[in-house]
Amino acid sequence: MHAFGLRLSPRSCARWLGALAIALSWSAAASGSKPGGHSGGAEGDAAAPHFVAMAPLDVPIVEGDRADGRLKITLVLTATDAESASALEARLPECREAALAASIEFARLRASPSSPVDAQRLVNDLSIALRPVDRAIAAVLLVEVSARRA
Repeated sequence: MHAFGLRLSPRSCARWLGALAIALSWSAAASGSKPGGHSGGAEGDAAAPHFVAMAPLDVPIVEGDRADGRLKITLVLTATDAESASALEARLPECREAALAASIEFARLRASPSSPVDAQRLVNDLSIALRPVDRAIAAVLLVEVSARRA
């Protein structure tokens, strides 16, 4: 039982642990330290990435003339500094619009509920769509993705 009264499945726990591992590895890479290491002061804090979470996206997987399934995506954007992160939070509606358009296109062309999602290709497509919206986006992190039948 979770502290808030929610029961987490092993799969859900694995997703959260995976997302945490990715976030920690990006944080360690950006600060120039080894994972688990300490950067040693204010310099590391200034170089650490700032995470901006987006609301989950849920787009249809269209095959032929019918909706065959749903593609669900959860993204986190990283900004290079705190000022960029606050500016990015102000532009989240524009970022969401670009991410939604790229996700719909990806789902139409490359997603199927009966096969694994090409996460690397999806992140690449989302990065290409989001970087022109705000140049402060250092990286697009894919926290969760699933393709299911409708």
